[in-house]
Amino acid sequence: MAHFRGVGGLSTLKNGETAYWETTYDGLLDEGIVTQAPNLLDESATNVEMIVVYQSVVLRPVGERSGNAYRVAIKNAGKALMSYNLNIEDWQ
Repeated sequence: MAHFRGVGGLSTLKNGETAYWETTYDGLLDEGIVTQAPNLLDESATNVEMIVVYQSVVLRPVGERSGNAYRVAIKNAGKALMSYNLNIEDWQ
């Protein structure tokens, strides 16, 4: 099992904004439990709360096959900009 690791590029959210992420795996494999959370990168933005609004998994059709896509929404509930990338913990 992989521990949390940062994936994706740097993103920045203004206060009140929500970002939506979708993660798939090679072959659209079912990875079991996948946890996604923001990895806060902007140390100057203290007391800025980033919250996971929801996590879900959806079955996506791909040609004759189908597979799982793991989704998450992250909201900046603070009063300042916050830069982050996505942390993922999975069974890879």
